[in-house]
Order: sequence, then structure tokens, then C-alpha cells
Amino acid sequence: NLDGAIISGNKFTWNGTDATSMTHALFTGYNIDVVIKYNYLLKTPNGIQRKSNGMTDGKGVIAYNILKNPRLGIAVKGINGIRIYNNTFYSDKTSEQTSRGLIDIHKNTDNELNAPSKGTKVYNNIFYTRNRIFNINVQDLECLEAFESDYNVYWCEAGDPIFQVAGNTKTFAMWQAMGYDLHSVVINPNFIDLDSFVPVARLDYGKDLGPDLQSGLAVNATWNRTAIVTENQNGIWQVGARVINATTGDEEEELPHNMTLIYPNPAYGNFYLLLTDPVRIYKTMKIFDSNGKIVFRRPVEHGRTEIPVPENFSSGMYTITLEGDNLDRYIRKLIILN
Repeated sequence: NLDGAIISGNKFTWNGTDATSMTHALFTGYNIDVVIKYNYLLKTPNGIQRKSNGMTDGKGVIAYNILKNPRLGIAVKGINGIRIYNNTFYSDKTSEQTSRGLIDIHKNTDNELNAPSKGTKVYNNIFYTRNRIFNINVQDLECLEAFESDYNVYWCEAGDPIFQVAGNTKTFAMWQAMGYDLHSVVINPNFIDLDSFVPVARLDYGKDLGPDLQSGLAVNATWNRTAIVTENQNGIWQVGARVINATTGDEEEELPHNMTLIYPNPAYGNFYLLLTDPVRIYKTMKIFDSNGKIVFRRPVEHGRTEIPVPENFSSGMYTITLEGDNLDRYIRKLIILN
């Protein structure tokens, strides 16, 4: 009996080569109240699976885990009340490589069972895909009973994030029209790299989930047989597995090195320039409207600079350039919501 088990601080790596493999990495079946936290799953075909014959989980949680390049990230199969909070999902797989979701919710029909998965809750996660694969796949309509998903961050490099319900593909707008993820946002989380998955800046888009779930992975947490370093949520609840600590006015914030970045995208109210690359010393920023007309310019300097969006800007796509002596122009598109 593994009811109430705690699985924490592990790194699971799959080094296989069979592209069709569904090897299970972390599988807890027919047990309730299992806590799965602070794990890193790398290339695991079937990452985390919670399975039963219709049991209901009351105290368990899947929280503050990082899942990189699974075929299937988290499977919820025939078990009720599963909570999926503050995880970071990343995938560069294509729809030809996987038809499953980063979160996949469905019945357990093994051995003539017919056990749906009801009451799944998905909050405060980051979903980052290079290609258009399913973020959340609810295979059976019965599994939508008491299903909740909100306060997540989605980003797809190839276009609109997509979902699937009972075999039907849903765009983000269609998914929201069903009542899900109404407070969630589609923005690039701007990870410093795609191994540690530490964002350049706080992602304050989450929902407070209470004191029992406030400790996430610190930005310097690693998996090297030492105790996992954690950081408590502070201020507005952050999304994803990593939690950036609060800085006080007396502290000098340490910025990531060798970065040239404009974020967030889309921007509302303001955006930031992060210029910490000593080789690229830009001096001027220009903003062009959709007609190619310069509508804003200002000098820039090393470090992080907050740029308020001018009040006369209408919502739309803008082009930002950074220019400096003997440097190629840095050009990025920015969506402004004003």
C-alpha cells in the first residue's frame, strides 16, 4: 500500500531510441494521496501516470516538477481529484512524434473497467511547445465533470496553443469558450535556457494555492544527490516549477548574463529591455508601427529597463529595433495590448 507516498527530488532520464516507446517513468497505480514534487523528467515517453479503477484522491498533488520532451507528460487514467499545480512542461516534439497531450486525461478501460477521471485541477503551470501539439487532451467527455484549468501560461512557437476534447482539436479561444483558462495568458516565458527552465523575470500570473503548496524549486535547484533547494512563493503567486525570490530595495538584483531580450510578448502597459551582453552595446531603441513609421525612440543602456507603452499606442503588432555603433540591428516583433 503506497497511499500517501512522497516521490520527490528525483531526475528521470530516458536514453532509449525507440520513437514508439511508451516506457513509464513515474507510475503510481491504485494508490491515493500521492505527492509528486520537485522531480525532473527528461525525454521520458510516459512521464508521470496516476491510475486507478475510480478511486478519489484527496491530499495528493503533482507540483513543481519539470518535464522536458515527453511523449506524454502527465497521464490521469481512471482516478478522480488529481491536482496538477505549478509544473513546467516543454516539448519540441511534432504532432507526428506524439498524438498525446502534455496532460492527458482519460478513462481506465483496462480489464473491462469503465472508470473516468473526474475533478482534475490544472493551475499555475507553464506549457511551452515548439510545435503545435496538444497541451491538454481530455479524451472522454465524462472526464470534463468538475474539471478545472486556469492561471496557466501557454506558449507555442508555431502559432496558437491547441487542446483536444473527445478527439476534437480546440484553439485557445475555443478552449476558453468552454470556460477554461479564462485568467491564463499566452506569452513567451522567456527561459534563460531550455535545460534549467528559469525565467528571465518573475511570471506573476498564478493563483495562491495556500501555505501547503507555497514552496517551489529555487532558481539554483539542481539534481545532484543533494537536498533540493526550494523557494517560497512571495508576492503574487508565480507560475511554473521555479520560484524567483523577492528582492528588497536594499538589494541589487542579479541579472542573467549575456542576454538581449524584449519581454513580455504580448505587452500590456509596459515591457522590458534586458541588455547584459557586453559584446553588443546598443544605444538606441526605435518602435515602428505596422506601416513602417517610427512612432517612438529613446536611448537605452546596459541592464534592465522598463519601457512604459505610450498611451497613444493602439493594440497591434509593432517592430522594435535596437541599434548601436558597428552592430547589426536587433529586430523583434512585439504585440502591444493597450
